[in-house]
Amino acid sequence: MSVIIGVDGGATKTVATVVAEDGSVLSVGTAVGSNPLVWSDTAFDNIRSACDAALTIAQTDWEDVAFAFIGMAGIDEPNSNSHKLAFSQLQSRLPVPFELDNDGFVAHAGALVGSDGVVVVAGTGAIAIGIVNGKRVRVDGMGHWFGDEGSATWIALQALRAAARAQDGRGETTKLAEILPKVLMVNSLRDAATLLAIGDLTKFELAMLATTVAKVAGEGDEVAQKILRDAVSLLAESAVTAAKRLDDTSLPISFTGGVFRLTPQMPQLFREAVLERLSEAKIFEPKLPPHLGAALLAAKRVGWRVNDNWLDKLAETGRQWGYFDLGAGLVEVLPRLLSEQRNPASMLLDQLDVEAILTLINDEDHKVAPAVRQEIPAIAQAVRWAVRGLSRGGRLIYVGAGTSGRLGIMDAAECPPTFGTPPDWVIGIIAGGPQAVFRAVEGAEDDMEAGREEMRKLNVGENDVVVGLSVSGRTPFVIAAMDEARRRGAKTVAITVNRDAPIAAVADVVIAPVVGPEIVAGSTRMKAGTAQKLILNMISTATMVRLGRVRSNLMIDLRTWSVKLRERAKRIVAQLAGVTIAEAEQALEANNWEVRKAIAWLQKGKQE
Repeated sequence: MSVIIGVDGGATKTVATVVAEDGSVLSVGTAVGSNPLVWSDTAFDNIRSACDAALTIAQTDWEDVAFAFIGMAGIDEPNSNSHKLAFSQLQSRLPVPFELDNDGFVAHAGALVGSDGVVVVAGTGAIAIGIVNGKRVRVDGMGHWFGDEGSATWIALQALRAAARAQDGRGETTKLAEILPKVLMVNSLRDAATLLAIGDLTKFELAMLATTVAKVAGEGDEVAQKILRDAVSLLAESAVTAAKRLDDTSLPISFTGGVFRLTPQMPQLFREAVLERLSEAKIFEPKLPPHLGAALLAAKRVGWRVNDNWLDKLAETGRQWGYFDLGAGLVEVLPRLLSEQRNPASMLLDQLDVEAILTLINDEDHKVAPAVRQEIPAIAQAVRWAVRGLSRGGRLIYVGAGTSGRLGIMDAAECPPTFGTPPDWVIGIIAGGPQAVFRAVEGAEDDMEAGREEMRKLNVGENDVVVGLSVSGRTPFVIAAMDEARRRGAKTVAITVNRDAPIAAVADVVIAPVVGPEIVAGSTRMKAGTAQKLILNMISTATMVRLGRVRSNLMIDLRTWSVKLRERAKRIVAQLAGVTIAEAEQALEANNWEVRKAIAWLQKGKQE
């Protein structure tokens, strides 16, 4: 069977689809963003990762792929330097013929099903693409520092400016001045400015603020409402400019992207803003999302018969896979979860000898660390929130069921002895309660009310970070707990291997390494569990390092509860204070065996 792949590589998410020759969408796979300006070389790995996930779910492989069409944010038109560099990077990663273009181009193809016209794309960034008779123009798409006007990032920056003006008394009063610092988990707008200056307030996090602006606008805040009106006005300006540059103001105009779904009014506000500038304009709802636009372009490149029936099939089957709301994000369960697929490498598992079984398991385990590495930007966001939250009196809370819950409890339990943290800094919650750590509790993972009640008992609030662990991404206990936590203002993080499962709808950030099917189908305690363990290690360790609980690479807040740990404490003090083991032991005994205090005591003695 011959198939094609269409890819929409945005700044925050990459969506790949596999489509059959009759137009049927066989699968959708996703990864984190693939804008090289944001993700560097990882962007190209993320393209491959999304394609691999889509092929695995479709139960096919690269040998069946006739062609791929890829749209990437941050890539200029063909023959530009950025395009040439990106093309060369993808050549070493994709084993099939492909074509590469800006992500605005595939969005254009989707919105107008390949016809001429103008399409405005407004998500994390913003760009307008106009095409007529082969001629093509681009408006904006200049990046958030002095372009991308009307994008989610632009909206966030305007909101921060408006909040700062209000705080100083230079501008109108707005709730944004009070709410934005809380959403960013900082004490003040000046702290937010500091985070921006040191690069600890990412473009992803900035774009997330647009939803806060929309919420405040919906509550009647006039400043927030004006920011949204100004955004659509600028997007309309880009659309009209593109049409005029093409010398055809009768061209159809369409739109796509998350900004147009911030509020139900955004599409109508855009229409009105376009018509104010161009009264004869014809404005249409987008027909297909960008990843299906990319698939349409791929189908045309290989000469498939693309007619109305083909397009109807593409749209019909595409809806079944989600990502068809043209901006708001997937909330439906994928029909086939990646974690439930059978692994082709282990079809004859029961016929292998012991050494062969172990070799096969080890071969599969080698795929885990590279898959986790691709999720580092998302993991880093979770760490940033955990550091800010714990600094403000909040907590890092793991919630899971079964193996996932046990892994969370284990990581939480290790933090006090390793980093000297209070027991309520990092908390592990498992469906079914403490007894579920040792023995499965029937039906516990399906109890949604129990998940919500756990968050209520902890009085979860805006300084907390709740990490939901669910390999399938559909565990009711975990999803309900995260939903309750989010409602209470906490930041929510999902750790799963199925990026687009229901857990994504209640997560502020999703960490989803593509580890592939398990050796024993569905036994997610294996590669998926290993990936979760690695990620939890990364989150807790990096958080504690940033909070000053590690000096150099040594545990200066180590709890000395055993002979082994006391011996370790002596070595740590000796190395950091530059003294002998005997002197280190003396200092520890004089300071109740507290490593940090012993080091300070010795250093003070040297100064005197």
